[in-house]
Amino acid sequence: GTLYSTSNMSGEIRTFADLGCNVGYFTCWLSHQLKSTQLKGLMVDANADAIEDAQWHVTNNNLRHVHVLHGLVGTREKEGQASFFVHTSNVCSTAAPPDVSLGEANTWTQVQVPCIGIEENWRKHFSNEACDLLKIDIEGSEMDFFRNETGFLKRVQTILIEWHKWRVSLGEIEEFLSQEGFSLKSILHEDAGLGTAIFARKSAVS
Repeated sequence: GTLYSTSNMSGEIRTFADLGCNVGYFTCWLSHQLKSTQLKGLMVDANADAIEDAQWHVTNNNLRHVHVLHGLVGTREKEGQASFFVHTSNVCSTAAPPDVSLGEANTWTQVQVPCIGIEENWRKHFSNEACDLLKIDIEGSEMDFFRNETGFLKRVQTILIEWHKWRVSLGEIEEFLSQEGFSLKSILHEDAGLGTAIFARKSAVS
């Protein structure tokens, strides 16, 4: 996995949204790094098995202000259901699998999951608070989320994103986020298939 450091991120982190949280390791790491169980945030994943483990981590680490949600983000509709493909390796599960891989027998299971609006859920739990850190690891649906959640992006100070090259280039993400008031701060990791980068609000970049 990628090694993160909170020193790469702008300002103090008190609130966060972890999209594609899987079993919740990033949130556990964040709580440990910040030496705080008072973090406020949303953890979201479309894989029901991963969410069950994520809820266990939240409960056992006494993260009382962290809400775990099962569903798909980035859809135009914020209710109803959508198709999601669960991979035999749960770290690859996605709403948009690469065409070439769908031919691999027994690799993907198509399921229906609830559609989730992040802005609506954020307002419900945290009213008008800012989101200090948005972490996105949603396996190819990055641009769908950005385009359909511009309202939520206005709350965000720092974005930690894993981008998947078979769906989107870093240049496309950078162009879109620049229009939303962010600039690329650093690339933490990059290989042939994907990369991890940090974007920060332009006013927050020294």
